[in-house]
Amino acid sequence: MNALKSFFKKHSDAWLTKRIPAADFHKLASRNIFIFPTAFGFVYLSFVVLLFLLATNYQNNLIMLLSYLLASFFITVMLHSFYNFTQLSFSARQKQAGFAQQTIFFPLTIHSRKKHYDLNFSLDNHTNKNLSRISDTHFSTKVSQCTSGDTQVNLSFISAKRGEFSLGRVTIFSEYSFGLFKSWTHLDFGLSALVYPTPLPLILDQQQLSGQKDDVSITSYQASNKAGIDDFSELKRFIIGESRARTAWKQLARGQGHFSKHYQENQSTLLCLKLADMPVASLETQLSYLSFLVNELTQNQQTFSLQLELDKDVVTSNSGLAHQQACLTALALHHV
Repeated sequence: MNALKSFFKKHSDAWLTKRIPAADFHKLASRNIFIFPTAFGFVYLSFVVLLFLLATNYQNNLIMLLSYLLASFFITVMLHSFYNFTQLSFSARQKQAGFAQQTIFFPLTIHSRKKHYDLNFSLDNHTNKNLSRISDTHFSTKVSQCTSGDTQVNLSFISAKRGEFSLGRVTIFSEYSFGLFKSWTHLDFGLSALVYPTPLPLILDQQQLSGQKDDVSITSYQASNKAGIDDFSELKRFIIGESRARTAWKQLARGQGHFSKHYQENQSTLLCLKLADMPVASLETQLSYLSFLVNELTQNQQTFSLQLELDKDVVTSNSGLAHQQACLTALALHHV
């Protein structure tokens, strides 16, 4: 049975890839829209067939007319459902990033020329090759009414583990109107998620777990380079609420503007986050410690490097948001 399912899944995925290839932008038309009666639609259709059989058996023209009217209504609803799904276009950003065990959002933009109703969106995880490594927790998004113009919806997803994952196709469906038919499509935007390790706070007592005397704790990391009062660092535009003791009076007297002086303590050694310095634990826990430290040091505007292998800096010394992203990317892809 499993072999039969795998066979049909393989061929259906290949057929979908050929019929609806991956793209940043998709426009719905007859080629990529599928319509099928719902469970209620099949019950309705069975009732119409039953009425028709009764009418022919008893030669009752009134019941025959009723069956024709209900059949016409059935076909009209099918066309109406298709019309509600046409003239829709979608675009999405290809790659998003976030932390494991936290919700990652994928913005999807709807482009429409008229009103559309009952649009439902979800990530189609059954087409994902990394399904065994990804949490089944994902959420559907519904738009009850989409007006003319651009509308943005956020698809949400939670990954149980770090790494880079392809999220498969986006399923978009609607049961408008009367719930007799389900119109749907499977669009591939090439969506992927870069999932960073979950930040795990590193407290002072945890350095004893490693059995090494020279382990570095979060306290020593934060104290190695931070804003202080030792050496003059730079002038910055004065912000309301800052202490006037920092005011650069000379520049203010010369009419050059209101600036404040900022100072920085000397950093005795070049700060390097090392995987080997983390408390003895599983690799995933150590990477979570480093993820926390990277966020803390970036928030404190400190300069640091990242070393995951012995005698080799994965990310050279730097600071700022770009440096933070580079470090978190290295942590996410380490030994994946």
